[in-house]
Amino acid sequence: MATGGGAHWNPQSQRWEWAEQPPPPPPPPSYPPRPPGGGPGGQGGPGRERSWRVPLLVALGAAVVGSCAVAGWFVLGDGEPKAPAAAPSAPGTPVPPSGTGPTASATASASASASTSVPPAYTVVRDDGGFSVAVPTGWERSHDETGSGSFYRRPGDRSALVQIFRVTESDAVGACELLRTSSQALGNRPGYQEVSLDPVSGGSCELVYEYDNQESHGRRRAIERITVAPDGRRWALLAAGPAADGTAVRANLTAAVESFRPE
Repeated sequence: MATGGGAHWNPQSQRWEWAEQPPPPPPPPSYPPRPPGGGPGGQGGPGRERSWRVPLLVALGAAVVGSCAVAGWFVLGDGEPKAPAAAPSAPGTPVPPSGTGPTASATASASASASTSVPPAYTVVRDDGGFSVAVPTGWERSHDETGSGSFYRRPGDRSALVQIFRVTESDAVGACELLRTSSQALGNRPGYQEVSLDPVSGGSCELVYEYDNQESHGRRRAIERITVAPDGRRWALLAAGPAADGTAVRANLTAAVESFRPE
């Protein structure tokens, strides 16, 4: 409603204004609230992180976060996630079966190596992953694993295993740092207990731990060794089995480490 003197009532601003005053700017547009989780549909939040990346480790920096993948490469059994979605490629991944029958090359020919002396209960096998290693006599390459690398087990028995794979993290991250990060990431597994974590000569390191595991009939002991090959590449060797038979687990790891030869 207009009045004398050029004044008029502005229903938008709910006040009297003079004609020479510019009209007030329109109110800013109203945007819908941002979905929870920081992304479309709330899918960008921490709940979408891979299971092997624990929140505590994310804050430690890119180098340490990358090393968390090591924990996922170690087989856990009992249907638990055993590898990250982006597992290392090339030499670190399992070799798919080829040929016909159990004696195909991908099962790693169990030919003894004349140049490697091993205990009588072990046989040196040549693996398509690019190495030879001693495993208990009668053990075969297992192809139904979801972890990375090569696995050997006694046929029909999943209580024990030997696993070998390439470590692809930067050399700037030390072997003990990688295993320490792995131990932290594995800490949420049922009954997990770190027994020891110690450096080994030659830039190597060893982690010993136990956890609850049905395959090993209650408790499983695992010994993981990161070792440096003569060409500077790093490999991880793991032996695991029933905790009550820890002596055999140690013997399997020792035979594997002392006989391991990258090609």
